[in-house]
Amino acid sequence: MEIYNKSKVLIVDDLEVNRYSLEMILAPLDITIIHSDSGECALSKVLNHDFAVILMDVEMPGLNGYQTVQLIHSNNRFKNIPIVMITASDRDNILLNRAYEAGAVDYVIKPIEAVVIINKVRQFVELDQLHRVAKQARIEAEESKLRLQALLNSAGEGVLGIDLQGIITFANPKACQILEDEHRNLMQRNLQDYFVSELNDSQSNEQDSALSLGINKSKLLSLINEHKDGSSCGERWKTSKGKPFYVEFTSDIAIDKHGQTIGCVVMFQNITQRKESEQKLHYLANNDSLTGLANRAYFNDSLAKVITRTQRSSASLAVLFIDLDHFKFVNDQYGHDIGDKLLQYVGTMLCSSVRKGDLVARMGGDEFAVILYDIDDAGGMANVAQKILSKVDKPIDIEGTKLSVSVSIGIAYYEDKTMTMERLLKSADTAMYSAKLQGRNNYQFFAASMYEKFQEKQRIQVMLQQAVINQELYLVYQPQVSLCKNKVVGCEALVRWQPKVGAEISPDKFIPIAEESGQIEELGDWVLNEVCRQVAIWNNLIDLTGVTVSFNVSVRQLNTNRFYKKLAKLLKKYSISPKQIEIEITETAMLSSYDKLIEELGKIHQLGVKISMDDFGTGHSSLDNLRKLPLDKLKIDRCFIQDIGIDPCDEDIIKVIIAIAKKMSLELVAEGIETTEQLAFLSAEDCDIIQGYYFSKPISPEQLFAYLQSNDKVFRQKFENYHLYLESQGTSVKPVTKALANLIQTNQPLVT
Repeated sequence: MEIYNKSKVLIVDDLEVNRYSLEMILAPLDITIIHSDSGECALSKVLNHDFAVILMDVEMPGLNGYQTVQLIHSNNRFKNIPIVMITASDRDNILLNRAYEAGAVDYVIKPIEAVVIINKVRQFVELDQLHRVAKQARIEAEESKLRLQALLNSAGEGVLGIDLQGIITFANPKACQILEDEHRNLMQRNLQDYFVSELNDSQSNEQDSALSLGINKSKLLSLINEHKDGSSCGERWKTSKGKPFYVEFTSDIAIDKHGQTIGCVVMFQNITQRKESEQKLHYLANNDSLTGLANRAYFNDSLAKVITRTQRSSASLAVLFIDLDHFKFVNDQYGHDIGDKLLQYVGTMLCSSVRKGDLVARMGGDEFAVILYDIDDAGGMANVAQKILSKVDKPIDIEGTKLSVSVSIGIAYYEDKTMTMERLLKSADTAMYSAKLQGRNNYQFFAASMYEKFQEKQRIQVMLQQAVINQELYLVYQPQVSLCKNKVVGCEALVRWQPKVGAEISPDKFIPIAEESGQIEELGDWVLNEVCRQVAIWNNLIDLTGVTVSFNVSVRQLNTNRFYKKLAKLLKKYSISPKQIEIEITETAMLSSYDKLIEELGKIHQLGVKISMDDFGTGHSSLDNLRKLPLDKLKIDRCFIQDIGIDPCDEDIIKVIIAIAKKMSLELVAEGIETTEQLAFLSAEDCDIIQGYYFSKPISPEQLFAYLQSNDKVFRQKFENYHLYLESQGTSVKPVTKALANLIQTNQPLVT
């Protein structure tokens, strides 16, 4: 019996470590503990278990603790379940009131004291045991009362007396109300008239009356025989007006004085409202509230079942992971309302792109997933992915906002019956990130090489955690040369990594990993400190007036106030002029929180630190955004420079960038210059500051210091070669070449 079972306690927390910590604390209690990692999962557990108490974390992704409590207590069936809220916030009357208004009975603050939580839970468990004993006694008393007073007027539920043929011989007022008929009409009618056929309406109309009667007669015999012990049964009946409703009923046989069965007594009630509420709870537990698609919990549950089915058959199975490209930019630029409507639109497009029976789910944020069961082959999977790309990749208008949308898709195929669900999902996720690296708006199949890259990424991520501590990082500096001044006017600091064991790791490899993992903040702090320290050393050795040292700053660093404060502190610590420091941001930063970015850059600029836009022309900044930023320089990306003399289109783009910079009174730096032809083109277009291998590769601090000591003549040979090239091309001499000619006439020794 239920009263002899252990009391159940539900722990709801999105962090597994918190749930198991609570379970260990409650170990002394003789209870059964059930875990839920989200509000949605908790709703599902409540539907299937009776709990003595629920320990509910407040802050969770998706449904938070308050919302989950309100949903549970909105249903009469669950409104008496005691719920204790658990939070890391300090005790606050507003939070306490919010918890109690949501329906909680108590409030516990982390860190949790074992003796407190054990005593609280013990009280609820003891109350639960008493409640179940009382409930069992009440059930027994009610059953006895119902049997003794089966034919009495019952105000709470409908009561019908029927004979062996199903003819109604007694009906109380509640029965008349539920069946929407008068008492005189109910009497002598057959109970079978109120059964709903299992066939749908169109099928039912096509069947003859004999078949319909046979179906209903079967129900009647079931009612008398299968439920003669008084057990309840839920199904659908209909009123005399033909309106269907969910009914819950119990029945008991009627016996005459000779012990013969003469019929039965049926007690029933309309539970449509309760059923709809349960269905709503079930929907919320399994579906995403924004898009209506399956949620992560339902997706994982469904995938586990499909994998089991696949292992027993020869059917194929694939999982698609789908991620919106640049969704954060849409949210930040146009607001969350537009972002939500975009997610709904994409969800609709996904559903219209797959077959009937394929499961589409929203995994959270801007991530979706699809289960393709019994798909033909890789070609069939590719067709589905391409259909999704084609459907989504169309301009749309959301409340007057025109958007261009694209997605990146990763496809993983279940090809090994020993493959775990976790490995399948990880494979699809890895393939999706590969699609993003391939330029987005495409699909990629998972390959073993991807998993190897994933493992390599994890290895680098672990090593990077110790790189700063082990002093494995160092900086090199690439000079920036002014053509007009014929000397070094700046340099860019570039980070390099030489692990204690193994070969040097390229920044193209470890910086994106640091960005993705969040380690870029620690790495950026190290670079900032190292640059300031090195500038201070040079200041003590040489006059660096007019020379700036630049370095890249990640948008992650700018999203908090930490970078500004640390920069100001280091300038003061090393007694550095702010004019000697320049930070470089990329156009990718425009995809971040734009208003916050402008505010942070504004404070940095007010310090006197210069700000430049790196890789200009390759990102997503608009001219409107550009004019709002406190910029001092634009850097022309090397991808345009390398096509000088090859692609007139790229040359025109460079001219446009130069014109923009001049119009906005911004300095220009061209990076990636390797040839005299490139140098001549940029000089002709009045681009003065040059960075690239033509003058120098990135060099050590000591080498750069040597350059700065002989700054006026360090690149004399380079300028002489440039002058000779101009003469060979018949190009008119510009001011820079006149200065060069004067330099050559001095016949000073060259430093190359």
